[in-house]
Amino acid sequence: MRHLEHLKPHGGRFNLTPMIDVVFLLIIFFIVSNNMIQQDNAIHVDLPEAETGILPPEQQTKYLTISLREPGTVRIGTEIIDKGRLRQLVMECQKDWGNEAEIRIRTNKNVPFGEVKPILQMAAENGITRVSFAVMERLP
Repeated sequence: MRHLEHLKPHGGRFNLTPMIDVVFLLIIFFIVSNNMIQQDNAIHVDLPEAETGILPPEQQTKYLTISLREPGTVRIGTEIIDKGRLRQLVMECQKDWGNEAEIRIRTNKNVPFGEVKPILQMAAENGITRVSFAVMERLP
């Protein structure tokens, strides 16, 4: 008589390899998405204070964030760019998003207005009328 070895219980073993793969993929996804979300705020800027202000809408994503940490240095994200490249980016922003295009300016409170003025002029020349400044709320 033939023995049926394959019908005997061998103990319950789980293959954890697929679960570990999925967990690592989730970790990578959240690390990459967190990095992309924080890219606008990657450079520390000592923002000026204001008594009044409007919080930006959470759902609007059609904006270009320009950071001025020190006079003469313009950054998009963490990348330092020159005036010619900035002009090109502003033109592309308006061309791609039209009337919904917005420029957000983050600047140190000690940067003179003369550094901000050319950015405002570029926006106006390219038909971008939505410009906002990042500020810290002044506490009473």
